[in-house]
Amino acid sequence: MSIHNSSQQRLIKRANKVLPAGSFGNYDSSIIIKKGQGTRIWDEDGNEYVDYLLGSGPMVLGHAHPEVLEAVLSQLNKGTTFFANNYLGIELAEEICRAVPCAEQVRFVSTGSEADMYAIRLARAFTGQ
Repeated sequence: MSIHNSSQQRLIKRANKVLPAGSFGNYDSSIIIKKGQGTRIWDEDGNEYVDYLLGSGPMVLGHAHPEVLEAVLSQLNKGTTFFANNYLGIELAEEICRAVPCAEQVRFVSTGSEADMYAIRLARAFTGQ
């Protein structure tokens, strides 16, 4: 198969139709990621790269880390997202407060905009503004 008719090239053409600049904005749009393991990623044509982005930070253990996979798989049968208090969320908040000396409490949010809103509300309450 020629490079011009590869899976990757076909996906790039599809991406160019539906994504601005044919990209999610984080990687070179000429690379279509197929899989990741540890600190490495592979494109649709089998080329291997070091993944310096690692999910923009939350994947500090790399792709498909065995302990992370085990934890995810054990949770799937119990549900995937609860937007209400739950044992694991409380346990995570406790762990964050223990690990971050200045964190007395934690607020979980879904977006950066929501985090900004809470930060502004907190600053206004503290300053009386």
